[in-house]
Amino acid sequence: MILVLGRENSGKSVLAEKLAMETGDPVKIYLATMKICDDEGKKRVIKHRAQREGKGFITIEKCFAIDSLIGETKNPEQTTVLLECVANLVGNELFDHSGGIKPAAPGDLACEDFAEEIISEIQRLNDHFHHLILVSNTYEKKPDYDMQTRLYLSLLDQVNEKLLMLADQTIDLRKGTED
Repeated sequence: MILVLGRENSGKSVLAEKLAMETGDPVKIYLATMKICDDEGKKRVIKHRAQREGKGFITIEKCFAIDSLIGETKNPEQTTVLLECVANLVGNELFDHSGGIKPAAPGDLACEDFAEEIISEIQRLNDHFHHLILVSNTYEKKPDYDMQTRLYLSLLDQVNEKLLMLADQTIDLRKGTED
């Protein structure tokens, strides 16, 4: 498992695609988790599709239940999955998915369970496929954010921290270093 972590527009996606191309696996799946809600989202999707054009990726879109990919693929031992992006997945699970655990506020006891649920899905992908490359965002916290935004950022931080511990390799573009 490789985690590419950074702020918005830090080059995470380009780097993750390069890493996926270097695995040598004949099958490369781009697992897109972004739920398109507005024109800005449409522009990002167009940019990312153009960026990976001709690189041989099979694009599969899943806003949640990402581990259902396991039953949809052949030759997992020859497959690299690039999951773009964990931050979108956390938001989708929190705000749009009717199932699962729903914490109410940062520090809520359900926050840990929520993070574990997402980590479990990612771990199942990691256990099934030859290579798993994860892209995730970090955001600056501002005191004037509403409760839902603070909850989302808290949950994303928890998931990212757990992924930092699980990843075999981390490329942290927040500080320009690789661990």
